[in-house]
Amino acid sequence: MRPGLVAALVVALVGVTVPVAWVVTHNDEVTVTPAAAAGPAASEEPEQPQETSLWSSEETVKAPTHTDRSPVELGTRFTAAKSGSVTGVRFYKASGEKGRHTGSLWDSRGRRLAQVTFPKETASGWQEARFASPVQLRAGQVYTVSYHSTNGTYVGSQATGPATSGPLSTTSRNAGVFGYGTSAFPKRSNPKGYNYWVDVVFRWHERHRRPTTPKPTSTRWPSSSPTWTHWPTSSPTDLPTGLPTDLPTDLPTGLPTHKPTPTVTFTRTPTHRPTPTPTWTRWPTSEPTDEPTEEPTSTPTRSNTPTPTRTRTAEPTPTKSPTGTPEPTRSPKPTDSPEPTDSPEPTHSPEPTRPQEPGDRSCDGHPTPDCTGVPPGTRLTTKSLNDGHSYRVTTAGAVLDSVRIPGDLVITANNVTVRNSQIDGRVINEYGPNTYSFKIFDSTVGLENKCQSLPGVGESKFAAERVLVRNHGDGFRVGGDSVSIRDSFIDLCSNPDDHSDGIQTYGGGKGLVFDHNTIDQRGVKDITAPIFLTDPKIVDAVVTDNLVMGGTYSIQLKNGRGTLIVQGNQIVDDSWQYGPVEADCDRIRWKDNSVVTIDRNYNVTSIVRPLQCEG
Repeated sequence: MRPGLVAALVVALVGVTVPVAWVVTHNDEVTVTPAAAAGPAASEEPEQPQETSLWSSEETVKAPTHTDRSPVELGTRFTAAKSGSVTGVRFYKASGEKGRHTGSLWDSRGRRLAQVTFPKETASGWQEARFASPVQLRAGQVYTVSYHSTNGTYVGSQATGPATSGPLSTTSRNAGVFGYGTSAFPKRSNPKGYNYWVDVVFRWHERHRRPTTPKPTSTRWPSSSPTWTHWPTSSPTDLPTGLPTDLPTDLPTGLPTHKPTPTVTFTRTPTHRPTPTPTWTRWPTSEPTDEPTEEPTSTPTRSNTPTPTRTRTAEPTPTKSPTGTPEPTRSPKPTDSPEPTDSPEPTHSPEPTRPQEPGDRSCDGHPTPDCTGVPPGTRLTTKSLNDGHSYRVTTAGAVLDSVRIPGDLVITANNVTVRNSQIDGRVINEYGPNTYSFKIFDSTVGLENKCQSLPGVGESKFAAERVLVRNHGDGFRVGGDSVSIRDSFIDLCSNPDDHSDGIQTYGGGKGLVFDHNTIDQRGVKDITAPIFLTDPKIVDAVVTDNLVMGGTYSIQLKNGRGTLIVQGNQIVDDSWQYGPVEADCDRIRWKDNSVVTIDRNYNVTSIVRPLQCEG
């Protein structure tokens, strides 16, 4: 071919494929190589395995050492943003901790997915053990990783926020969990949000994109002699080089504030709950062989025959945690705030003296929403919050009457009285290491249409009567001694991963009286029990004349000491998941409890059978 023809073809080719780096002609061949400006194509590398944990093994944990001297399971709740697998468990071993340890992985329902024994432990610091095979995890689900200590020495510190590493993160609340006793699913958490430094080894696969060098394309033309022709490769210079800078600057900087109306009138809306269709697994209901032959009456009546008064015997003093140790056992009660002389102290009989208050109401039969809470027609004055999202009481002997608290009520003074009032959040009397005595009557705790996971009322040294606790995951929390709860109605709810309870003991419970209350946990998804009293520090508890429905077990009373009385309680038939009761029967005075049916207004319609204690 003539050289002029080659040149013409090259020019034509360049006009079509600009930009071109160079054109080479040699031995009747012309090779056209695209310029780099065209950009290489991208391809995916094979998936690369990645592995991470919440905390680095090089990290030295500076956390206090706690010695409980009892077996304990300690764990961390976490989620993963990507699906993957757990290959092992880690924990930070406290100095002085002894014995062998086992690690476990649990799903959100408390099912153990894997377990391993830690081999070749060091004296302290990070310990790690790998499962026999990886356990697959789903993205977005909540799991718990834990280890069990038979000696009860561990590290624990107050968490400052969620921990995150790669796709792993701890849950936003209640990430640190624990449970006393043999190795079991740890579901208790400290209100101060403690971290027990239990970690997980998580593996997932990550895809990376890499540039691919394009293959040159060859086009053959005859040529008389080799010729190198260099073509300019400069990129266009008229592309935009930045984003617009004329964004509006007059955006609003605040939201309008709304001041609550100073006074409101409380009008009770009927809250009849329709009888739900049971969806629980039915527990075997074979009749015990030692049932009484006398047919029970169709309408139950409260027994007025008191149980003989007990002669109190000296109880062994439970081992206290070291001073200043809030985890998981409670710190010793303060000695600088003496109890006022009128602090409610329950007597040790099934029917202690009831405190009398103005406007003393009563319910016909068991308590309902209509005879508890703020009395209809009460005019409420809204209090402005003075401590963040809370209203804090600091004056001893203060009385809150006919007020609305649009948040939490925090009591930090002794002998406080709350009556005829609406508290939108919760009522709590624990502040730092101290608790303060109070009484609450004829009051409503919780919002009508919002479920709050935290307990409605707690922690110790309080008396509650005719209180309506609604839409809380836990109704009452008992974290200390001298608690009396009567004639109240607890309507429970749950959020995902809650463990809802009507009343739960938490690190204490000497002298508890829980008498003539109604707990409705039917239809609640994330549950434990309406009456959940399993703390080993329970001493002298009285549970009498309550109407209870729902839960895995409706009544759980275990690990208690002293005189434990369960009498005259009525459990709604087939409202439980596993059974009506789980208890240490040999330790309990069990009498006149029964399984019943009710109508929509909580009236007992029939007695199905006597309720025997089951361990």
